Amino acid sequence: MIVCKLDDLIWQNRTTAKDIFQKTGISENTLSNLRNNNTKRYDANTLDSLCKYFNCKISDLLEFEP
Repeated sequence: MIVCKLDDLIWQNRTTAKDIFQKTGISENTLSNLRNNNTKRYDANTLDSLCKYFNCKISDLLEFEP
């Protein structure tokens, strides 16, 4: 299973979904789905924007858990 660690990044960077939305344009609904692991497909543009926002790698955002 692929697990999104967006909540961890939000907490570590002391930011909010609203701030991410305002600075990246990623909808709060999409962010909520990512945070709750309710996403079936990951959009490359969304992942790119989040990696740029957090200055991180994909592996910091997504993780495979057997």
